[in-house]
Amino acid sequence: MMREKTVEKIIKGFIAKEMTIDAGEIARETNLVNDLNADSMDIVNVVTAIESKFKITFPDDSKIKYDGYTLQFLIDGAMNALKEKAPKQARRTRRKAKAETPKEEA
Repeated sequence: MMREKTVEKIIKGFIAKEMTIDAGEIARETNLVNDLNADSMDIVNVVTAIESKFKITFPDDSKIKYDGYTLQFLIDGAMNALKEKAPKQARRTRRKAKAETPKEEA
């Protein structure tokens, strides 16, 4: 599972690129709409980049506290989706390993 600091750095990069600012200007409490004047397309582009990079679907339920589109909200959403994805990947890996294991002949 990816570390939160790594996820934060990647998401900051997406925000910085989309908003054409330096990633160092983005704090966890930075609100994309209120602080960076992001519009709905900016939000969609950032969320889509997150989903594509981490191969996740960003949660749209109440599993994470919505505090506006802050960096913290995006990190929490990505981490939550990655945690949910981890058990599924582990099962697939076990099944694949089992299928590739040669069977003993009797």
